[in-house]
Amino acid sequence: MVSKSSAIQKSRKIRKSKLKDNMIYLEGRVVQSLPGVRFVVEVKRPNLEPLHLLCNTRTFFKTKNIKIIIGDQVVVELDPNDLTQGTIIERK
Repeated sequence: MVSKSSAIQKSRKIRKSKLKDNMIYLEGRVVQSLPGVRFVVEVKRPNLEPLHLLCNTRTFFKTKNIKIIIGDQVVVELDPNDLTQGTIIERK
């Protein structure tokens, strides 16, 4: 039988292995919902004004029927070449 803590550690290892080296990951809060499964995410930065990003979701959220609403904490994946748009990869 697998203990709960070892199962959690295995799931965290899988999550970390899916992260890409050349991407930027930020945590933020959804502040606005737009048509077409797009969201505006606010990322707080210390000593600077907040950053607002236009984000899509992964198809995983659509297939598993995971809903994202205003106020949810999310993890956003950014491409270093375009820092204005991102992809929501996880809802916390």
